[in-house]
Amino acid sequence: MPDSSNGTTRQEHMTFTMTSLMNIALFCVALLYNFTSPQPFQQSQEANQYCSDQHSFCAKYPSSILPFRAPLAQGDGIILTSNDGFAEVTIGAFPKAIDATTKSVFLSSAREKPGAGSEPKIVGSIFGEDYYECFFMVGHHYYFHRSYHFEDHFVRVEIKVPLNMPDRMAILRGQISLDFQAAETQEDIKMNGRELGVIEKLNK
Repeated sequence: MPDSSNGTTRQEHMTFTMTSLMNIALFCVALLYNFTSPQPFQQSQEANQYCSDQHSFCAKYPSSILPFRAPLAQGDGIILTSNDGFAEVTIGAFPKAIDATTKSVFLSSAREKPGAGSEPKIVGSIFGEDYYECFFMVGHHYYFHRSYHFEDHFVRVEIKVPLNMPDRMAILRGQISLDFQAAETQEDIKMNGRELGVIEKLNK
């Protein structure tokens, strides 16, 4: 009778060898990324602000890291890019169905990314009724969402960087913020200015 134990031993050895080779290959790729990737971002000291009157929010972002700014083709917001084009940030307000959950909105967006499979690879997430944060991978990129949900729309920050530039993701996550109270203050200032102008005209 053939010795089945020898076959099992050979199979285990082949599996171990393949696993070892894959680990070595991944290690080599990591080393290559470290040597070929551009220099990491410097901590930014300059900040710009974008405010939306329509959806009452303001966003602060590091303008020295993200110097290029363009309006969104669809939605109310902006797209920011780094000098080398590797980092991209989208800040804006988008319509949603009234009964849509934060998780369903996230999955719908993630599945539309280039290179997406059936599901995004989630690294870490927090999903609530009207807010979510999610750090995930699709294709060759890391993504981060910070999203605030209202009855018929949501306001979201999306950060996108290549997988070999996690340092950029860490810096941008810490330096981009959304503020809804600031937008209300900006609107109050505009309203007060308009009211003052009306009063001045009436007094003349």
